Parts: sequence; C-alpha cells; structure tokens
Amino acid sequence: MFGLPSSTEIRKLVHKKLLYQRFPDELSGAKKEKFDADISRIIVTNEISEASVNIQPTEKIKSIFVVQVELKTKDYNDRNITLISKLFGQNLLMILHFEEEYQLAIYETRLLKSRWEKQLDLTLNGLDLSAVWEGFITVVSGIAASKENTLDEQIVIEAEKEKLKKCISDLEKKARKETQSKKKFELFQRLNEYKRKLEDL
Repeated sequence: MFGLPSSTEIRKLVHKKLLYQRFPDELSGAKKEKFDADISRIIVTNEISEASVNIQPTEKIKSIFVVQVELKTKDYNDRNITLISKLFGQNLLMILHFEEEYQLAIYETRLLKSRWEKQLDLTLNGLDLSAVWEGFITVVSGIAASKENTLDEQIVIEAEKEKLKKCISDLEKKARKETQSKKKFELFQRLNEYKRKLEDL
C-alpha cells in the first residue's frame, strides 16, 4: 500500500472510543467534540521494523508505524493531528485522507505536513530505521539536514524563518497604513532588524 512493502502491512482499526477511554484528560468535553468533528477513523496500515523489512533498528528507533487518518474535513485542526501522534507514543508517519486527496504528516519537534496530492508513493531509504525516519521527514517537510545542522536543528531554524517571515509581512502591512512619520520610521527600523535576522539564519 502506498508503495510500501507488503510485508509491512497490518491494517488495524483503532476505535476512537478506545482513545477516549484511554486518554480522558486529552480527549474530553470540547476537545473530544473537536476531535470527533475532524477525525472519522484511524487505521494502522503498516509497521516498518527489522522483522518486517530487515532494516536495522537503532537505539532511538525500533519501529515506524504508518497510520491512515480518515478526515471529515480538509480544514482540520493541527492540534488533533499532533494529538494522534502523541497518543500513540510511537514514531508515526500519518497519511491524512480526505475524499480523493492525501497529505502526509509527521511530528518531529513540531507538526510537519506535505502538500495535498492525489497519489502517494512512499519508499524506504536508508541503512537503518533512523535513516528511514529522517527520509520520511524530508519527504513530508522538504527540510533536510545540512553540513552545519542536524535535521532537528534545521527544523527549528525553518520554524524560526516562518515566524520571521510572518512578522515581516505583518509589519509591512502596518507600516503601509501608518500615517505618523515617527511611528512609520520605528516600524521600518524593526522591519530591517527582522530582515537581518532572517538573512543570518
């Protein structure tokens, strides 16, 4: 399924009722309602491990699970997808499915997502499971480790870049609307500071 070896397939339905019972604090009241409004069902489709594909585990990663999340809406809350990854407590590659489209999601220091696509073709690249996991992260996010930074460090840097770009965009809008020259000047100074920070990253 999705290009993964047939030896990894398990197809196990995870009943939402079990999740509600197991995690009453995380999934109660309004949180439960929002979760139910976004998520139709959850199916564990694959387990990638030494037993299923003969790829060496590492101290950090013994197995990777692939979970298909059937959505009721494309406009879901990221918090619910993050919650799924945390509830399982495993290395999860999530395949979000709505109507005829798929989106990949993975949690590594923060929630990372791919674009929506009509088709998915996943491949296992790497000599051990940590390398396979890093490969999935790169496929999902487009972020890769560099000579200077590990993958986790690069993810943090990209998040900081996104924040700075948003700050710059918001400040530019504010500066355009500002009529007082003194305030306008202050805004432009802050803008230049943010732009310098962005260049330094």
